[in-house]
Amino acid sequence: MSKLNVKKSQKIACVLLVIAAVICGCVGMYGMSSRSSEKGSRILSNMRLQAILDTAGTGAIDAYVAAAKTEATAKVREEGGGMTEIREATAKAEEEARTLAEKEGIGSVDLTEIDTLPLEDSLDVLAAAQKAYFDEEAAAQARYIEEHADEVVVESTEELATEAADASAEGGDMAAEGGDDMGSDMEMAEETVDLSGFEATEEMLALQEEVDKAYDGLCVEIKKVFPALTDDIMTALKSTITSTVAQSGDTFETQYDRALSLSGMNPGLTGTIMRQGKTLATTAVGLIILALAVLLYAPLVKKLGIPRLVIGLFYIVLCLMAFVYNLSLPGQISNTLVRLGMNGVLVLAMLPGIQCGISLNLGLPIGIIGGILGGLLCIEFGFSGWFGFLFAIVVGLAISAVTGCLYGMLLNRLKGSEMSVTTYVGFSIVSLMCIAWLVLPFKSKIMKWPLGNGLRTTIGLQTSYRHLLNDFLSFKIFGITIPTGLLLFFALCCLIVWLFMRSRTGIAMSAAGANPRFAAATGINVDKMRIVGTMISTMLGAVGIIVYAQSFGFIQLYQAPRQMGFLAASAILLGGATTSRARISHVVIGTFLFQGVLTLGMPVANAVVPQSTISEVFRIIISQGIILYALTKSGGDSRG
Repeated sequence: MSKLNVKKSQKIACVLLVIAAVICGCVGMYGMSSRSSEKGSRILSNMRLQAILDTAGTGAIDAYVAAAKTEATAKVREEGGGMTEIREATAKAEEEARTLAEKEGIGSVDLTEIDTLPLEDSLDVLAAAQKAYFDEEAAAQARYIEEHADEVVVESTEELATEAADASAEGGDMAAEGGDDMGSDMEMAEETVDLSGFEATEEMLALQEEVDKAYDGLCVEIKKVFPALTDDIMTALKSTITSTVAQSGDTFETQYDRALSLSGMNPGLTGTIMRQGKTLATTAVGLIILALAVLLYAPLVKKLGIPRLVIGLFYIVLCLMAFVYNLSLPGQISNTLVRLGMNGVLVLAMLPGIQCGISLNLGLPIGIIGGILGGLLCIEFGFSGWFGFLFAIVVGLAISAVTGCLYGMLLNRLKGSEMSVTTYVGFSIVSLMCIAWLVLPFKSKIMKWPLGNGLRTTIGLQTSYRHLLNDFLSFKIFGITIPTGLLLFFALCCLIVWLFMRSRTGIAMSAAGANPRFAAATGINVDKMRIVGTMISTMLGAVGIIVYAQSFGFIQLYQAPRQMGFLAASAILLGGATTSRARISHVVIGTFLFQGVLTLGMPVANAVVPQSTISEVFRIIISQGIILYALTKSGGDSRG
């Protein structure tokens, strides 16, 4: 403790957190173990059974009221009454019937007064049959998605492209709008699968018959409790009762919440602990991690810095919340690894610019445009696979090398104002290319609008090199998909930059960026080194967008590249870099934290507040907040 220089207040806080963690862990483990106990099973079964009987009781009252109204109508007609008398009589009969039903308890039942064992057995049979059906349905849909993945993505892309064209035709600039927002829309389109062509398999139909038989068996037992129920009423109540028993993707928590809301029963302290068991156990893990952070605060801050420590803890909190809300943590980690690889090279492009002295290269869209042109030429010439991918990279490097050299010469003439100049240059080149995309003589039908002139806003890469790196040597471990090819390519780019920075030219470039006057005094051509750094940064931007596009599945034009320089700059600064010094480790750490928080933040926000747009608000707050932090760091050289 003394070696760690731990203060007394830290020790006290750490002890309190550990005690709270032990309490939460013990209570949570008790709650989770109670779920499989006889008492726990009885609590959930009684709530679910009460909910079903309440639903059936409502149907019984409706049947009782219908019979009373029919009798009243027949009586009025025998007496020769007209429609007015019939309406008055049926209204009075309904009111009297409902009052009598409530008085005699026709639609309600106390579980302690009936033999629930036959009902429970029938309920268990129905629940098992429904679970088997949902499992087979999920497996069949997964097979369908795998078989029709390419067709589905093409359809989604065309649909969004048509919407963009319609918006443009109406006089707006929606086709060219978006930047990061457009990327978000396209990402959701890629992940949303059209199942309109999916048909039930023979296995699903057979299991559906088992569900129907199990429901008929439950109906027999329910009718013993409510004799007034008819077959027609039970058929009408089928969807309500079966959805109460089980639903696709059910967990203990969802079953418990649904049964509690429908039955209105008081589950008692044991039931509440059962429901919150998983949350309490996860909270215990979070408290232990927080206790370690408090204990090791000083060395962690010294090693990582406060921003990285806070974001790292926040990422851990999101992981724990994803576990609590059953969001498939392995799937979210897989997405984080993919985002790390697809964004990593773009973030790496910031490093040469920082080291050569031009600070953050917010003019990265210059290189991105070169990479996009390489990808478009690949599609235009009909290249595909590894050759098409390498062709796009070579062309992108050639174009970005030329534009990067000119860009570096411009920055040499405007020393001291690089941050402003790079921002304006980046925005300007994107706006200029919005015109170019409408007039460039591309002929491929994949890229051109079906009607009119110009290129589509979003162009699919299904026929060229979509997911080429993602799928190369990929494998699964503990449910986490490792995009081996994507990560290896990112690692290769990092290695090349690392080796270059240790070459004679790289060392000279770093010296010119760190102290231009001293470097000039030692014979280093500072202006030349700035141009070299700017060229390499721009060329890495070209490679980065090609890697990003192959992983994303699309090439995005018009305003899409506009914000990418800010996002890349934010990530590397979040990783620990400053506007004058950066390392490879800053690139990797910053990209992982930035993309990890964004990946987990949106689904967790949707789970916390379902059926809302809070996930998009959350995404904007996180991304723009980190950019704000990055801009505050651009004014100084502190490590942060």
